[in-house]
Amino acid sequence: MHEKSIQERDIRPREKGDPQATHTWNNYWYSEEEVTELRRRYWKEGKDKWEQTTQGKLCLAFYRAFLEYKKFLEENQSARFSPNGPPVDYEEHKLFEHGMRMIEDRERDRNEILRRNLEKAQRAARCQHHYLSGEQCGAPRMKGKKLCRMHDRLEEATAVKLDLGPMEDPDSIQLGIKKLQGAIIDGKLDSKQIGHLAYTIQLAAWNVTRTSMVARDTE
Repeated sequence: MHEKSIQERDIRPREKGDPQATHTWNNYWYSEEEVTELRRRYWKEGKDKWEQTTQGKLCLAFYRAFLEYKKFLEENQSARFSPNGPPVDYEEHKLFEHGMRMIEDRERDRNEILRRNLEKAQRAARCQHHYLSGEQCGAPRMKGKKLCRMHDRLEEATAVKLDLGPMEDPDSIQLGIKKLQGAIIDGKLDSKQIGHLAYTIQLAAWNVTRTSMVARDTE
């Protein structure tokens, strides 16, 4: 059965304890992907309504004419000159040139911001955890720590009497669950430790796809 894409899904709020409930929208919890899609739908709904207003229709008509004139000038260099020879220097054309300068400046500023953000992301400190394969985790590490959020929780769990293992793929997560079950049966953990470790396993299971992608990206 074909799984619906995020654009096709009926997005409903999540319970706060859901591992994927990481972002809020209108005071409800969703995953990051769901919030992004909800914002897109909200923006599109507003744009669709605006396009039906008088000001929206006039603005769109102006925009289409602007693009048509721009394309015409690109294909017909002679159109930049008036019939009697000198370059076009009329008020209407000056408005067009002003609009073009604004678009070019905005595009240049946007590219500069993207460049700086990319440099910042490349400089961001990475998690120091190394997988069994020897590859390093590529996720950004937490502020003031050496590990990303998931591996930091895994390290905390290891310190609480029980080593659950790496838990970075479905098999190792299943092994971690068996270890926790055994410790519970043997009475080695108190209720607080059980809750902490169970949450860590839940978080690892949620992150397993993302961590697998990170490993593939480093290959």
